[in-house]
Amino acid sequence: MGLLVIALVTIAVLVTRRLWGKFTNNPLPQLAARPGAGVLQRLGKVRNPERDGSPARTRAPRQSPQDCEVLVVGAGPSGLMTAALLKQQGVDVCVIDANAGPATESRAFAVQARTVELFRNLGLADELLARGVVTNGIRFHIRGKEAGGLDFDRSKAATTPYQFILMAPQAEVEELLLHHLARNGVTVRRGTRLVDLVQSEDAVMATLNDRTVTANYVVGADGAHSTVRAKLGLGFEGEKYAQRYLLADCTVEWPFDHAHFRVFMNRNRIGLFLPLQGKQVSRVMVTDFDPDAPFDLARLQAELRTATNTGVTLHSPVWTSRYQVHLKKVGTYRQGRGFLVGDAAHIHSPAGGQGMNTGLHDAANLAWKLGAVLRHGAADALLDSYSAERHPEGVRLLKFTDRLYKVAAGLSGAKAWLRDTLGPFLIGRMSAAPLPHRRSFHRLSQLGLGYRPGEFAVNELLYSLKGPLAGHRAPDARINAHTHVFDLLTGYELHVVALSRRHLGTPEITEIDRRLTAFGVSAHLVTRVEARPDDRVHQADSAQVFEHYGLTERDSQALYVIRPDGHVAWRADELDFEACRRFLTRLHPGAEHPRARAA
Repeated sequence: MGLLVIALVTIAVLVTRRLWGKFTNNPLPQLAARPGAGVLQRLGKVRNPERDGSPARTRAPRQSPQDCEVLVVGAGPSGLMTAALLKQQGVDVCVIDANAGPATESRAFAVQARTVELFRNLGLADELLARGVVTNGIRFHIRGKEAGGLDFDRSKAATTPYQFILMAPQAEVEELLLHHLARNGVTVRRGTRLVDLVQSEDAVMATLNDRTVTANYVVGADGAHSTVRAKLGLGFEGEKYAQRYLLADCTVEWPFDHAHFRVFMNRNRIGLFLPLQGKQVSRVMVTDFDPDAPFDLARLQAELRTATNTGVTLHSPVWTSRYQVHLKKVGTYRQGRGFLVGDAAHIHSPAGGQGMNTGLHDAANLAWKLGAVLRHGAADALLDSYSAERHPEGVRLLKFTDRLYKVAAGLSGAKAWLRDTLGPFLIGRMSAAPLPHRRSFHRLSQLGLGYRPGEFAVNELLYSLKGPLAGHRAPDARINAHTHVFDLLTGYELHVVALSRRHLGTPEITEIDRRLTAFGVSAHLVTRVEARPDDRVHQADSAQVFEHYGLTERDSQALYVIRPDGHVAWRADELDFEACRRFLTRLHPGAEHPRARAA
C-alpha cells in the first residue's frame, strides 16, 4: 500500500528516495588516498589498468569514394540534429526524408534544460529560446481543485543557466535546425524513400526510390515505423495502452493563467494544458472515451470541462489529432554500420516531456563518436559504446514515463479514487518543501543523466566522490563575474579542463598552460591566483567552480576531459598530464598529442 500511495501522484514518484535510486545508474567508484592528506580512508586506488601506456586498438581514417560518409534517413529533430553535429565536425553527411515537406504541426513541445545546453553548443540557444515559451513549473489539479505543484524557480539548479522547461513546438525546432544546416551547405532530399539497405565490410549501400547511395554509415532517424530498423533486422518490442486521447492546439479561455503546465485528474479522466505561444495557442489533451465517435473541437471541449471542473472554452484550432500511446524499444541501437536514434529506437508515453529530448541526445551521443572514427581514426569500439550508453537510458526512460502515465492517466475505479483522495494531501505536503522541486527538475530536465564507466569513460584517480564522475554530465558553474564553465565548453568538441584550488605561481601556470596546449584540443586552466589575460587561463573569484567539480580541499587539483556531448570522458584528481595524453590518444589516435614532459 505504501508504494501505491507514493505512486499515486507524479510528484511523489519523482521525489521518493527509493525510486530516485533507480534513476542513478553510475555506480560509485572507490577513492584513493590523497598524498599527505591523511584525512580520507584509503579504499584502494582507482586507476586505469592501461597506465603503462599500452595504446587502445585503433583504426586509420578511411579514404573512401562513397557518395557521403554518413547517410541520415529521416529529417525529424533527431535526424536533423545528427546531421548538424556531424557537419560541425566536418563529416560529409546527406539527409533524406520520405515526406514532401517539413512538419507544420506542433507534435512534441517540451524542450528540457539539458537540450537547450546542446543547442548552445551549436550556437543556437538564443534562437531556440526566441521560438518558444518559458514555463517555470507544473500545477496539479484533482477534481477541480489545485493541489499544489512544482516551481522550478525553487530548484536552485546552479549547474545550468536554463532553469525552466521551454515549450517549443517540434515544427519550430525542426525549422531552426533546417536553417542551420542550410547555412552550412546541407539540404534535405525530400520525397526520397529508403527501399533497401545492404551492408558490406567497409560501406552501406542504400537503394532509394530515385537512386542508390553508398556511405560509410547509415543513421535511422525515420520514426516509429522505421524502414532502417526493419532493414537492419531489428525487432521493436513493447505494448500499447488501452486509453486513447483527443488533442488540439488552439486558443484556450479559462480562469487559470497561461504560464504553467497543468495536469488535471478527475476519477478516470486526465486533462493536460501546455502553453505554446502565450495566450494565442496552447495545447490541450483529454482522455477519449469514445474512440469510434467522430472528432471535433466541441467534443474535446466537453470532455475537458468534465476533467477540469471548469467552463473552459476552446476555439481557433491550428491542429487537432487523436492518438493512442505505445511503449516500444529495440534491443540494440547498433547493427553493423547502421544506427538508430529517436523514435526509431524507442517510443513511449509523452508523460514528462522526455521523448524529443531523448532523441536529440541520442544524436549528441552518436555524432561525436562517428566523427572521431571518421576524422581521427578512433577504434570501432567507440561506436559500440553508443548503444552501450544510450540503450540503458532508453530502458530507464520507458520505465519512468510508464510510471508517470499510469499514476496520472492509467488509474480507474478504486485506484483512481485513492489517488484523488490522498493526492491533495501528498502533493500539498511535498509542494511546501524545497527538495521535491529540486529533484523533480533535475529528473525532468535530464540534467541527472549519467553513463556507466567503461573504456571511454574513465575515473583515472579519485580522492573525492564529489563532482561529476566519468560518464556524468559536466555542470555549469561560476568562475568569475565574466565567465562560467559553459563559456569554456563552447562548440561540439573535446575539451580538457585543469582546475587548481591550490595557489599557483607564475612559473607553474606557464608550465601547466604549455602542457595543456600540447594536447592539441580546446584546453583551459581555472585557478585561484590572479592570472594573466589569456584565452586558456581563468581566475576563479569564488569556490563554486571548485566545489562543483569535486575539489573539496584547499590544495586540491583535478584534470577533466569533457566530451563533445557535455559528459565527462576522463577524470583524475591530480594534474596527471601523461595519463590524460594516453586517454586522448584513444579518442583521437590520428592526432598529435606530444608527451607532456616536464620543463
